[in-house]
Amino acid sequence: MLSKWKQAMVVAAMTLPLGLVQAAGAKQGQKFGNWGVQCETANNTQVCYLQQVLSAKNQQQPIMVTVVGYGKGKPFPTAIFELPKDVDINQGIQLKVDKYKPVGFKGKCDQRGCRAGFTLDNPLTQQFSKGQQALIAYRKRGAKEPTLLPVSLRGMAYGLKMVK
Repeated sequence: MLSKWKQAMVVAAMTLPLGLVQAAGAKQGQKFGNWGVQCETANNTQVCYLQQVLSAKNQQQPIMVTVVGYGKGKPFPTAIFELPKDVDINQGIQLKVDKYKPVGFKGKCDQRGCRAGFTLDNPLTQQFSKGQQALIAYRKRGAKEPTLLPVSLRGMAYGLKMVK
């Protein structure tokens, strides 16, 4: 599970630029397929978002944390990916859902890790809602081959409705 610092950073990352609104029907700890609901209080407003944590067996530190939520008045959700600090962020990151074309995006890294994300447009929101699996691809610094990490989309459609 995320440390308190990481939870605060995820909430800050989603609330500052987007101003997330209170979730319609989602509750802390609720599960939708492979997604869990996390709720935090920011600026006297409870904000909820979907979260999926990818961890290696017998390791406490997650490999990747994926967060998806809606901004205030925004018709489409934002996806944020927290990745290891050895990502070569200058090479960018790619997201591919099922058989669809990959989408590239950038992010930022610091001594604790890397964070990248973007607002999903209508086609990507549909892909996330109807898809089975997404893959995140990035290169570690100095590596020739990309690292591929899976994101299950099971439960995404209903979860997005509940946190909207």
